[in-house]
Amino acid sequence: MDAICKTEQFCGRKVTLLMGPRVAQVGCIATRSLREGASGVVAAVFDRSCYITLDGQWICVGPPGLGAGPVNVVCDPCNLIGPMSSLVDLNDFAIWHGRTLRVGSSLMISFAGAKPWFPPPPGAWNRATVRRGLSAFAAALPDMLPVEGLAPLLRPPMACEGLPPIAAAAHGNAERLGDIVRAAARHTQTHPLDARPLVSLLGLGPGLTPSGDDFLGGALVALHVVALEPLRDAIWAALEPHAAGLTNDISRAHLAAAAEGCGSEALHALLNDVITGQTEALPERIAALAAIGHTSGWDALAGAITVLRSTVPPSS
Repeated sequence: MDAICKTEQFCGRKVTLLMGPRVAQVGCIATRSLREGASGVVAAVFDRSCYITLDGQWICVGPPGLGAGPVNVVCDPCNLIGPMSSLVDLNDFAIWHGRTLRVGSSLMISFAGAKPWFPPPPGAWNRATVRRGLSAFAAALPDMLPVEGLAPLLRPPMACEGLPPIAAAAHGNAERLGDIVRAAARHTQTHPLDARPLVSLLGLGPGLTPSGDDFLGGALVALHVVALEPLRDAIWAALEPHAAGLTNDISRAHLAAAAEGCGSEALHALLNDVITGQTEALPERIAALAAIGHTSGWDALAGAITVLRSTVPPSS
């Protein structure tokens, strides 16, 4: 597509502006940063997306394949004029003015007509529907799971010595998470929460968002979905002081969103189906999560399913 340009006054001088992507959808947390005069920089650039900070809030700008999420800004594919890496450079300034995000000296990203995205509220559920959903989920899992990341934790019970290295490193902490959730679900948490073992999951594994972080994020979202917000908040209170030193800023932004109960659209869709016992679309839901990142979708799923399995006792 040919680039469209126009000349206008900006900050007291004439500039030629490249009419870049038009935003179709903006995440609920990203929306908070869109205040008049909010400014920041391009903090990371990839072929398909870029991360921009606005007054300290991280947002991720990319094409529809990015998927809806709390910090995601999803562009209309008809208005993309090339890979993101050809439109912006690292450390380009960014400023919000009107309904437009101006990046660098010439690029305009229009938010006119953009629709806000919020995680959908879960439907009605009870222990019986969760059991039914978990049973269907187990049956829908592919025979072959990635050996990288934490997907192997989706097939319990597994002996620690039979797990690949990263999953083996997380195994004990995943069990500790299950213990905490079971106690909270039974209302037997009579002593102060000890979430310190979960801290070692922060930064575990390679990648832009390490596997341990994605696992924790999925767990926090699931705790919100099953109305265990006090436990979600207590776990995040234990994790947050360590996050800055143990993981990167991008992953920390996604974790902070999860601490508010906000994850990817794909994760919410699967969790809502599982807890309400809707089984028909589970193979498609799993495939949608598997497509997120290298193993990020699987890792978040492992954390979320650990929580769900721990909220209901096994059927007799």
